[in-house]
Amino acid sequence: MAWFKVDDHFWSHPKTAALSDAATALWLRAGSWSAGHLTDGRVPSSMLRFFSARRRSADELVAAGLWTVDGDTFVFHSWAEYQPSKEQVEAKRDATKKRVNAWRERQGNGVTNTSPDGDRNAPPDPTRPDPAPISTSTEVERGTRKRATRIPEPFIVTADMRADMHAEYPHLDINHSTKQFVDYWRSASGKNALKKEWVAAWRFWMRRDGQAMTTPRAGQQPRPTRDDENLSVVARLAAQEAAQQKGLTA
Repeated sequence: MAWFKVDDHFWSHPKTAALSDAATALWLRAGSWSAGHLTDGRVPSSMLRFFSARRRSADELVAAGLWTVDGDTFVFHSWAEYQPSKEQVEAKRDATKKRVNAWRERQGNGVTNTSPDGDRNAPPDPTRPDPAPISTSTEVERGTRKRATRIPEPFIVTADMRADMHAEYPHLDINHSTKQFVDYWRSASGKNALKKEWVAAWRFWMRRDGQAMTTPRAGQQPRPTRDDENLSVVARLAAQEAAQQKGLTA
């Protein structure tokens, strides 16, 4: 994952202080997109619609000296001075891949149990601002453990989490089940209300609800899905209309 770095004085810099909110949002979104797609600060003008931005916001960034224009492409000013280049990011990824593969090979041969990330005192990743320390297996052996907490406020369901659950249980009402999950754990008390992995707990809850929809208890019919309920309503309306027509023609 590449990171788009924003200076902590961005908000007060003379070039940005007078920007409109729309231009500021465009600059941030475009920068994040460029970092993620490794375009080295080059943003095609066709992406403005994707960013829900207007041309006048782009013109405002050009006028402020934050962007330049190269044909149909907007270019971030001094991108290479503040952001890692595509070449640097790919070299970093390749080195990480080789290091992890080597670590896995050593693990398979029983040579070592050290972390693939090596020395935690090594220089921080230049593509990640303010990186958090990475725990090693040695620290775990010494008793370092992740602390259990109450459910986060707010509890955020990401697009990836939602997509994974939808793939497993297409008929599951994820919004409804999530609301029940959050309400239950908000009202819970005691040690049972503390979890180390709330995302894992959410997945367990979603799968339980999804399985309940598809696996009936003994002597019970499967719970109808929302699509089934909609079809049932349509069928009833069709039957009523047919009966009315029959009554008119009798």
